[in-house]
Amino acid sequence: MKKIALALSMVTPIMMFADVIPAINSKGGAQVLPDGMAKMTLKHILFDRENMFNGSSEVQNKENLDATANVTLFKLNYGVTKTTTLGAIVPYKNIEATAKLGANDVAIDNSGVGDVVLVARHVLLPISEYGFQLSLDGGVKLPTGSNDNGFKKAPAFATGINTPMPTQMGTGEFEYKIGMGVSYMVDESWGVDAHTMFTYRPKAEHDYDFGNELSFDLSTTKAITKQINVGIEYNFAYNTTTDMGSDTNAMLRSMLPFKAFSGSTGYITPQIEFLPFGKPKIHFGVGVSFLAHYDLKEYQPLEKERFVARVGYLF
Repeated sequence: MKKIALALSMVTPIMMFADVIPAINSKGGAQVLPDGMAKMTLKHILFDRENMFNGSSEVQNKENLDATANVTLFKLNYGVTKTTTLGAIVPYKNIEATAKLGANDVAIDNSGVGDVVLVARHVLLPISEYGFQLSLDGGVKLPTGSNDNGFKKAPAFATGINTPMPTQMGTGEFEYKIGMGVSYMVDESWGVDAHTMFTYRPKAEHDYDFGNELSFDLSTTKAITKQINVGIEYNFAYNTTTDMGSDTNAMLRSMLPFKAFSGSTGYITPQIEFLPFGKPKIHFGVGVSFLAHYDLKEYQPLEKERFVARVGYLF
């Protein structure tokens, strides 16, 4: 372990040591980029929501909801110093959904750029001194995405009630993030990362509440050859109860399959990463997230699997 720490201290506190790439859904624990180096990442997430849940049970999909989401994330990170990395995340979303509300068929087809997120990470305890690395993270989500097209009016049986649905590209409000990460190298080819983050979400446009979030990620990745990494991770999220305010009522809310997530979920994600040149300069990864457990606060949709693909380039 001392040899690993010494090697790391000569370059940077810790940044994808040797051929080990951070897990596909994780936030990289406490890893940072070397001073003056940048990384560009393109990540695509695909999932279907055609199952309804309440509490810890799967329930009947009464409205025949059939929704598909494609989310592409463009990420750019830059090492400002050897202990501080800044980044930006630009999402592009495409959401398609159909459902039957009473005697009405509802169809949603929204796409566009979402809210941009600016992030920063600073190393508090470097691995060269402590044998592990600890970082402090902060971030802010900017209200850059559209918040109009995703809002539909209530069906005919609720005339006069404007019902917001969480399918628009942006929330129309700033959000604020703070988190901590830990990274540890078991050996030269095996890394472990953990990260937790809290997101504060004020009331959004149209009096809609997306709920504050607490997330936790635990991952391990190992280079089994110079060109192949394998890994597995656990991703947990908890969102507070959402509130549509005066835009709807309890009876109508209970009928709507379109809701922002509230409650807790856990996903397990096995994955594989390909490094065509045997170094992390360019890498391609794929993974599948499987729903492991859930406890939801109300009747709402949830995906059982998420399909993830990623390409990263260091320059």
